[in-house]
Amino acid sequence: MQNLKNLKNLTLLQLEDFVLSLGEQRFRAKQIFKWMYQKRLPDFSEMTNMPKALRASLSERASIAKLRPVRVLESSVGDAVKFAFALEDSDYAVESVLLTDGDRRTACLSSQLGCGLGCAFCETAKLGFIRNLTPSEILGQLVGMNDYQAARGDRVVTNIVFMGMGEALGNYENFMTALSVIMHEDAFNVGARRITVSTAGVVPHIDRLMGEGLTIGLAISLNAWNDGMRGELMPINRKYPIASLVEAAKRYYGRTGRRVTFEYVLIEGKTDTAEAAEALFKLLGGFPCKVNLIPVNPVDPGLSAPGDGAVQRFADALYERGVAATIRKSRGRDVFGACGQLTAELVKSKSF
Repeated sequence: MQNLKNLKNLTLLQLEDFVLSLGEQRFRAKQIFKWMYQKRLPDFSEMTNMPKALRASLSERASIAKLRPVRVLESSVGDAVKFAFALEDSDYAVESVLLTDGDRRTACLSSQLGCGLGCAFCETAKLGFIRNLTPSEILGQLVGMNDYQAARGDRVVTNIVFMGMGEALGNYENFMTALSVIMHEDAFNVGARRITVSTAGVVPHIDRLMGEGLTIGLAISLNAWNDGMRGELMPINRKYPIASLVEAAKRYYGRTGRRVTFEYVLIEGKTDTAEAAEALFKLLGGFPCKVNLIPVNPVDPGLSAPGDGAVQRFADALYERGVAATIRKSRGRDVFGACGQLTAELVKSKSF
């Protein structure tokens, strides 16, 4: 059987080249683009503004199939939904999360199956690195979420965070292809100001992103206040220590005008001390940035979150020193969909 070309792995320009290779006019690519991402069709037969002959030709040569959700778990609080999507030619389902906050609908997308960075507080790290997700697999999560929203009469996704499984900037080419589709006005039309990519701190990838001429948000997982502790929690620190991350953040701000967010996991007795607050001030004080404080979620029994009072005191200590700090609410914890809790479910031999 002829291998079908997955059109969701293509940018619009690449899709135009494919359409031209079929002997069709360039504008057909934009029509297909809209049908795939705005109308979210799973095949070509219903693309009614294109000739039947073209639809038949596309069906013989290409695919726009959707990812199949094998599990959907809704938080009892009503502010988070965790999805598991089956992947073609894989024994695993990739997880991602839809978050609701007022009028905002945020898709927390995964970019890899598993992760090879080994962070101590992250469930995904226990899998190790399995493989990169393709652009169609990244975008398929977003299509699936919008289908879910449409089915329940709610608005489609308004914001994107690449904070799911894996290091998005470590899957750079596929991430950029997916990003170009997410931002395109004929696809999802999500603006740069409503998109954030999180990184464990791979400095060369941050510098590469700066050269793209984009103004998407950047979040750096800091999570500790000195190199010794960060090296224990995040092995990548041995290659890219804290000072190099702060310098990269300053360069990113200078190039894009976007304040970088530093994500900081609060672990009782380790990262929540008065000494830690003072050290963060010395690192980040006077630099236009933000700090997201995230009480560690249940993953490792040896790592506990501070109580609410201790979290607030830490935030106040930063604020009093002039560091913009906010406490991030952990949505989806009851469905194991909060920060650091995503994993890839083994679905082979299971029936859903």
